[in-house]
Amino acid sequence: MLSPDYVNNYIDTHLGERQVNKIQHSFPSPRFWNETDVPLDEIGEDRRRLREAAGTAPVFLYIGVPYCIKTDPGKCGYCLFPVEEFQGNAALENYYGYVEREAEMYREQMEGSLLVGAYFGGGTSNLYKAPVYHRIMDTVRRLFPEISKEADLTLEGIPQLFTREKMQAIRDSGMNRVSMGVQQINERLNSFSGRKQTTKHVIQSLEWARELGLSANVDLIFGWPQQTVDTLLEDLETLVSWDVYDITHYELNVGGPTDFALNRYHELPSTLANLELYRAGRDFLLDHGYEQLSTYNFRRPGDPTARDFREGYTTRFDHVDSLGLGYAAITFFGNPMLEPGRSWSFINQRSLAQYKAAVDNGRFPVERGFRHSPEDWLLMVLFRSLISTEIDRVQYRAAFSLDIYEKFATIWDALAERGYAEITPERIKLVGDGAFYAPMISALIAEERYRELREEAARRKKESRPTLPLVRSDQ
Repeated sequence: MLSPDYVNNYIDTHLGERQVNKIQHSFPSPRFWNETDVPLDEIGEDRRRLREAAGTAPVFLYIGVPYCIKTDPGKCGYCLFPVEEFQGNAALENYYGYVEREAEMYREQMEGSLLVGAYFGGGTSNLYKAPVYHRIMDTVRRLFPEISKEADLTLEGIPQLFTREKMQAIRDSGMNRVSMGVQQINERLNSFSGRKQTTKHVIQSLEWARELGLSANVDLIFGWPQQTVDTLLEDLETLVSWDVYDITHYELNVGGPTDFALNRYHELPSTLANLELYRAGRDFLLDHGYEQLSTYNFRRPGDPTARDFREGYTTRFDHVDSLGLGYAAITFFGNPMLEPGRSWSFINQRSLAQYKAAVDNGRFPVERGFRHSPEDWLLMVLFRSLISTEIDRVQYRAAFSLDIYEKFATIWDALAERGYAEITPERIKLVGDGAFYAPMISALIAEERYRELREEAARRKKESRPTLPLVRSDQ
């Protein structure tokens, strides 16, 4: 356990750093996913054993698209995800044929599973023409004949690419929610991304969704270049006036060779300014009747079309089975009932050519993964709980036979002393600015294990270096 002095020093030195979302891929960071031989047959057998023991097993499905429309600057100025430039509908439909073939490879593994939710993302999933949404749901139903009545089936897209025809096809296919990557309603700020999106695009897309009975989420980013509290609140006021029930309000991740990192860094709000933006947005939404469901998601009760969607975490935390299909898609699989080392995270090929080559050769298109120890799996599940801002001590005790407070007591106590957490015998809850600092908190919780992983990586790197032959000094 980390000492109180170490914990408080860590917090003090990291409060002023950007809160890069370290929770996105749970634990550990994908840079530590070094296993190139992921045993899909073993994982499939474990899935079957868990289903037999529990009667059924819930699965969340992700299907990715590699393509995005061209922007100037590229990748919308900020995106850190692997994407390919859109090459036209023929290339897109050809790609989806590969996804259908990959899905077929998993058919036997998924037999008897219950689909509890699906997310069709990317990339830009509303690039597809209208008929393809029916193909997508046909694939889903072949793979999962049993779909929960409460399943949230979400398609992600950008407002300027929605049409009423597409929206109707999305609804008629069986999908029931759209997630709109608006990012900024303010057209001047939005133009920094190179997108051609207008306020009219956003309004029209929301109107079509409402008319057709589709639940609609809007994503906004805070920490944008030249953004102020005033421009942020204007955007939120606009969404509230449009009766948007579901708003995801998340902090800009800055990094890599993106335009925002290379050319607009000086225009980005500081970490303390981002905290002010977070507080202003949170307080505004809470004052207008929204509930904070997670670090970034706010929802107002009363939406007649809403389902209990949770992005990045699930209310059932002990068993995690999330299947990713397509280019760069990620799969998470694990359960405390499994033997040590049989829980996994893995990612599909991030080269489109290699993804297709693997499927053509009848192989699962997995690039690399991480085999979790029981400690690693506990950390992964805990990261997901931090997204929800609430950690149920009773459920952790039942699933992992430990008190999650006692295991990290020095961290929870330090957070409580600073007003970032509340601790009761039943739960630990992030409060105040605690949700804003969730990425820092997750990194602190994993600090000891990350230290071990860094040492392991350095040792592997040293062992992999070729040994140079000795040269005699007289030669």
